[in-house]
Amino acid sequence: MVALSLKICVRQCNVVKTMQFEPSTAVYDACRIIRERVPEAQTGQASDYGLFLSDEDPRKGIWLESGRTLDYYMLRNGDILEYKKKQRPQKIKMLDGAVKTIMVDDSKTVGELLVTICSRI
Repeated sequence: MVALSLKICVRQCNVVKTMQFEPSTAVYDACRIIRERVPEAQTGQASDYGLFLSDEDPRKGIWLESGRTLDYYMLRNGDILEYKKKQRPQKIKMLDGAVKTIMVDDSKTVGELLVTICSRI
């Protein structure tokens, strides 16, 4: 099998590295390899980070699921993957006007986010 050459963009410091992966590599293992080989990616907890495949339309990108392999996403040589934090603060305005801030996981579906948000309010 031919190695897959991907550009990995570490979002927090805008570093781009070209890395080789086997297409059968699990996304979880790809994240581990990135953390090992890219010093800028070694901040925070590994579980807080993931790989994001962006699109020209900012609303159409997808998070790669850690249990899937890279070839599942039909990636091609030269594709750019962002290694970035999945967690972000989300402000929610309550009916009484109060604003609550909750950390949400951007890699979850809207349905999963609603369960998380409702359970924390």
